[in-house]
Amino acid sequence: MKTLFLVLALTSSSDTLPVSSDSSRMQSSTTKAGRVWAVGATSLLTLGSSYAYLERTWWNGKGTAFHFDEGRDLTYASGLDKVAHLVGGVFVSDAYYNAFRWAGVAPRKAQWLALSAAAFVEVGIELKDAYSPTYGFSWRDVTAGTLGGFWPMLQHRSAFLQDAQWKASYWQQTPKYFDERGIPRQRFSIDDYLNQTYWFSFSAGRFGGQRWQNTWPDWLQLSVGMGLEAESWSVRHDGLGGRHEWYIAPDINLIKLFKPRSATAKLILGFFKYIKIPAPTLQIGPKLRWYWFYF
Repeated sequence: MKTLFLVLALTSSSDTLPVSSDSSRMQSSTTKAGRVWAVGATSLLTLGSSYAYLERTWWNGKGTAFHFDEGRDLTYASGLDKVAHLVGGVFVSDAYYNAFRWAGVAPRKAQWLALSAAAFVEVGIELKDAYSPTYGFSWRDVTAGTLGGFWPMLQHRSAFLQDAQWKASYWQQTPKYFDERGIPRQRFSIDDYLNQTYWFSFSAGRFGGQRWQNTWPDWLQLSVGMGLEAESWSVRHDGLGGRHEWYIAPDINLIKLFKPRSATAKLILGFFKYIKIPAPTLQIGPKLRWYWFYF
């Protein structure tokens, strides 16, 4: 979730840049260079302020010497943090792809630059973790985030993925994370994986014939979610994580539903498209359970 904290800050600032279509005319070289510099300056400002915030609130000055993670990252969240880094890489690359297209960069080049940006952000996050008393530099996290950076490339090469979306949600169903860690309860924590869920939303209309595709609303999607089971999770025994929970729920593609035209509407929907809208949800594992609204 540390990834997502930085990504959402970066995404919100990058989405303030209007997105041009691939068929739009390219700006003059002077304007193009200025916009590329604007993307870089916005990125540095956002990442710098985000790290300053984490320095005060996360590590709180309790740094150690540089070290690598020795395997704890594979157990304390049962790998759900790797999904978080993957989704974070998707969000970063998506934001940067839109920003570079606005700057006038050709689509193929913008995709490679977006991938590079995702890898750069992930390495930066891990360099921060490398001096943490609890964590360490993890090549597994860097790999997961970098894989997410391929998202713009995949979307432009797959009809199925063109309108697919990765999303995240946080709903504090239990304070167990805070209680077992012996820290004051908070409304939100970037490391509280017990209350985080990660979703992949796609259009079911693509799985049928032409008549089915014409009948299925293009804005209505299905989502598959992944979280952690609170009952089996504990940090008291070397942080052995917990069992994975799996969910199925309907979802809405906000861009296709509202078809925004104004820059303000695009900005708002560009941010909320990464957040799973509460909806009736069926938990299919490890237990069967129905939620009228799962947040």
